[in-house]
Amino acid sequence: MNKCPCGSALDYLTCCGTYIEGFSVPQTPEALMRSRYTAYSQANIDYIKQTMRGQPLIGFNETEAAVWAKQVIWLGLQVIKAFNDEANPNKGYVEFIARFKENNRLQTIHELSEFQCIDSVWFYTAGQKPEAEPQSKQKTPRNAPCPCGSQKKFKNCCLK
Repeated sequence: MNKCPCGSALDYLTCCGTYIEGFSVPQTPEALMRSRYTAYSQANIDYIKQTMRGQPLIGFNETEAAVWAKQVIWLGLQVIKAFNDEANPNKGYVEFIARFKENNRLQTIHELSEFQCIDSVWFYTAGQKPEAEPQSKQKTPRNAPCPCGSQKKFKNCCLK
């Protein structure tokens, strides 16, 4: 069994793989967010671009995105909350933290992503930093559990 990189603990082909391979489309903003994280972890920029609409496509450079996605080590995705707009059921939001290692430094992306459902298909349409920074932005102590979720001490895992 090949676990899905999105952190769901499901098999890749029964989780995000079904969307990335084109067998079905995500039915919720959270499912789309998880599949986009997985696609970035695979440097599958075609899927990333196919799942975007509007402002994010302006200036999107597929070559730069692919180079960046290949040079980082993806460590995990934490979905903080996912919800739909009460006034517009075709709009949804997902707040997440993606952890990765770039140039031997532990990095995070903390974003509130906006999604829109167009003709029964969800698309990423905007992203912004949440108003309050998460506590995980604080420096991880050497002997603390690694934030990547490996269950190892930070000093024996991603700090290396």
